Amino acid sequence: MRIHRLFSTQRLMLLGGLAVAIANNAVLAAAQPITSSKTVSQVDRYSELTAGPTLEQRDLLAVTVAVSIPNNIASLGGALRWILRDSGYRLAADSVIPPEVHSMLKLPLPAAHRRLGLMPLKEVLALMVGPEFHIVQDPLHRLLSFERCNTVQNSSQAQGEL
Repeated sequence: MRIHRLFSTQRLMLLGGLAVAIANNAVLAAAQPITSSKTVSQVDRYSELTAGPTLEQRDLLAVTVAVSIPNNIASLGGALRWILRDSGYRLAADSVIPPEVHSMLKLPLPAAHRRLGLMPLKEVLALMVGPEFHIVQDPLHRLLSFERCNTVQNSSQAQGEL
């Protein structure tokens, strides 16, 4: 009889612990917001896929690229046009590009920039033009240009005064 009571007590403790665990899980589930804005599809037994565009599809300059520029391209401008060929973007027309950008685009392509490893397209463009210029983007028309950085202009003006 004493053994029977011991088992009954253990059973009650287990059931009581199970009830507390279930109650805790119910509180946690109620506290988590229901996200109905995302469509989730089960693609495998243990895998789900959230439907929607990727970062690269939303921001075309965020796509990861590996660059290998052919030897027949000699100028920086030619290399930039070649890199942008499949991106959906293109360089702005020569008539709207500032003179210092024209000069930069005519520079010879450094050998170190012919082959670049995996990185976002925006970083490749920034690396190619260097720290003296930053990217100016027209996402509506998918045009790119470059603009000389103010800090570089100020330092070159100060050197000219010396």
